[in-house]
Amino acid sequence: MSTLKLTRCDGTALIERHVLGMAEMGYHGISEQWLKRRAGDLHWRLIARAMGQRDAVFTCSEGEPLYAAFCATSLQLKRPHLPRLGGEMTLAADLFRVGHGRLASLLRITVGCDIVGGMILVSTFVGRSEPGSNRSVVRRSPRALAMPPEAPLAVRRFAEKASATAQDIRDDRLKLSGMSGTQKVLPCPATEFNAAGLLYFPSYSALADRALFQAGERQTNMVASRYVVYLGNVEPGEWLDINFRKLPSGHDVLLHGPDSRPLALMRVRFDRAS
Repeated sequence: MSTLKLTRCDGTALIERHVLGMAEMGYHGISEQWLKRRAGDLHWRLIARAMGQRDAVFTCSEGEPLYAAFCATSLQLKRPHLPRLGGEMTLAADLFRVGHGRLASLLRITVGCDIVGGMILVSTFVGRSEPGSNRSVVRRSPRALAMPPEAPLAVRRFAEKASATAQDIRDDRLKLSGMSGTQKVLPCPATEFNAAGLLYFPSYSALADRALFQAGERQTNMVASRYVVYLGNVEPGEWLDINFRKLPSGHDVLLHGPDSRPLALMRVRFDRAS
């Protein structure tokens, strides 16, 4: 067993201010893809700072590459109509611990003095047991462990619920009734995989939305919330099977890879006022 260096951080938030242009805005309001990419980058930078590193590049004690992979994310947009083209948005993120081997960031989203919403992102460190194989991704410990403050109760509850849901799916204890026919989607490496060669976490939501649109779900309201539990990854060139269940204010969506491997479960809700 290797001895890991413990590094404490001061808990100070990382803050970004953005002028909202075409890159930041989407078809209806703020771009969820852009927002998740920024939130993920803040999360990784917070971990690097907590470990005393300048760059968000992580390795295990043997020097092999590690990645801070997301276990679950929760996006809540209480006032999705506030972000406007040409306006300004502030993102402020803090890092916390949520149990052995997991870290969580809490992101606050504001426009001017108004709170738009927030995100919770929970991650753990993973590496590949076989070079180049996304199916061989397993949990591993980094060279240095970050020791930020304990997470607030709401963040801990979210992390615990997500962990329990993931275990129920893996153990085939979670039975989802009312799921409709399967839509097949093929992720494109040039746009939906990241620099680590893994299917990027915002891409799960984008692929689910694409499948819903293919199935005839012409949703025009803004996203009010999206809760995602991540369960696995795929290789470039592998197809995804996406099932969904329509609900009064949104959808439940289940993503599978080849051999019916569960990849993600998500619940998306739309803003009725928009």
